[in-house]
Amino acid sequence: MAYDLIAFDMDGTLLDTEKRVLPSTIEAIHAATSAGKVVAIATGRSPSMVLPYRDLLPDVPYAICTSGAHLLDLHQDSLLAERAFDPAVIPQLLHTHQGKDVMLEIFSGTEAYDPAGSFDHLDRYGLQEFHDMFMRVCHEVDNMEDWILAHASSIAKYIVHPVVGEDALDVLDKIKERNIPVEAAFSQANSLELSPKGVSKGSALQELCALLGVPVERSIAVGDSGNDLEMLRAAGLGIAMGNASPDAVDASDVTVADNNHGGCVEAVYDYLLS
Repeated sequence: MAYDLIAFDMDGTLLDTEKRVLPSTIEAIHAATSAGKVVAIATGRSPSMVLPYRDLLPDVPYAICTSGAHLLDLHQDSLLAERAFDPAVIPQLLHTHQGKDVMLEIFSGTEAYDPAGSFDHLDRYGLQEFHDMFMRVCHEVDNMEDWILAHASSIAKYIVHPVVGEDALDVLDKIKERNIPVEAAFSQANSLELSPKGVSKGSALQELCALLGVPVERSIAVGDSGNDLEMLRAAGLGIAMGNASPDAVDASDVTVADNNHGGCVEAVYDYLLS
């Protein structure tokens, strides 16, 4: 099978453990686009968290952001698609973690919002590696619950970060017990990412392929964690990084090297350009 498009997850995939894009990866992406292939980013990050990488990756024209809720044309600086929760879902989600030590991270529109003061305590929630990014692009909110309720109609992603040493399985259990209509995935250790029903990186990959006239079976998806599963399954070829979680490996067709040792380069040359 010949492939025309490749979509890379960011954290744990396109980015190494220092949150850098390896020079060899940039070169491989350039080789791919020079050969007429389409390269896209597919990330759980908000658009505001992706745009700072645009100059570093000038050969990447498209970005699936917010775990599929946003589809961007990076070259035209335009939003091609946007999804949000049914506003009635948001108050239900707030009740699922009451009394639990969590840090909420909310994507509303194309921006990211966090509780005021939380950037000084990211280590408590296992998020210290994102400190610089949070400081650059995220907005602090004084009263998070009131703010969430006031912006319920524009929320595209709802993330529950539990304190280190705990998990959010009890939150997910409550969501299932109450039949709250959302998509749920775990990423970044035990963080629970909630998206509007029917929205995932997989649905956005299919939408991007349709917009470009590329059969989805001629696409490749590369990822490493729980929020990549639907994309890995939807693509014609799913590729797991060497550092991928077991469920991401199970959802993939092949495995390449890890994010510190050229896994993305391997995906380009061994599968996209072979």
